[in-house]
Amino acid sequence: MKKFLSIAIILVISAAFLFAGGASDQSYPNRNISVIVQFSAGGPTDLSVRGLLDSSKGATFAVENVTGGAGLIGLTRVATSPTDGYTLGCINVDLAINYAMGRTDLSPTDFVPLACSIFDPYTLVVRADAPYDNIQEFVEYCKAHPGEVIIGDSGVGAAPNLCAAAIADFFDIEYRLVSYDGSADCVTATVGGHIDGTFTQLSPAKGQLEAGGLKAIACVANNRMSSWPDIPTIKETYPDIDFEFVGWVFVSAYKGTDPAICEYLEKSLGEASASEEFQAKLESLSMVNQVMTTEEASQFCKDQIDLYKDILTNLGLV
Repeated sequence: MKKFLSIAIILVISAAFLFAGGASDQSYPNRNISVIVQFSAGGPTDLSVRGLLDSSKGATFAVENVTGGAGLIGLTRVATSPTDGYTLGCINVDLAINYAMGRTDLSPTDFVPLACSIFDPYTLVVRADAPYDNIQEFVEYCKAHPGEVIIGDSGVGAAPNLCAAAIADFFDIEYRLVSYDGSADCVTATVGGHIDGTFTQLSPAKGQLEAGGLKAIACVANNRMSSWPDIPTIKETYPDIDFEFVGWVFVSAYKGTDPAICEYLEKSLGEASASEEFQAKLESLSMVNQVMTTEEASQFCKDQIDLYKDILTNLGLV
């Protein structure tokens, strides 16, 4: 009888120890957490995500670049991986647009956003010798020279393309849109005089802006960027503009992940997102981010889907 009681006590203590997370195989995280970035290494998304992860304390992350399919291949990998907290992904503005256009069933709302790595407004940058220095002069020039101004973008349906189209629609102006492979190519084409300007996040244009090869007219945002405080917003001149275009990225878990794991990651990555270390890294890259809770970020993603559905409908693209 005594032997039976001893065994029972040992089993109860062991069970309690396991439940409390005392065993190594019950604790999280106990191995590297894979973060899939759906764009190439060295791009704005990749650099911002790596900077965020490097600033995080407690867990060890390993970035894997899985490109293709306008980012959907990488996100699909996340969606089909076990929801054990060891495979995270990066939802972004492109996913919101692709979902709004009906190109994918994957939605930003299928993910749990944990921390924002980048929140960069799109900015109109033009040739240094362009005959306009601010958004009002640009609009007036386009009205006086309909169809003459050439704006570069990164393809129909991409954020820069929709931004250019929405601006043209809002101001009732006409310019020609020419597509390139990416924002960096648009910047190069602008400096070379092949096009007149482009709507872009500023990291690809930083070198030419500092060297004087380009000038920034205005950003399509509600507030000025802390990293570029001298660039005005369009809203400052035209307060009735009711949209902003932002290149945003959230490191995220897929739905169904244990809420306790999500809470741990939100705290860890949220602290990293707001840290001086990460903010300094973003400043060196000419980027900014927005510190949000998971609840705030989830609502933001829903609002972004609604925004792009409205814009695409107004432009006759859906």
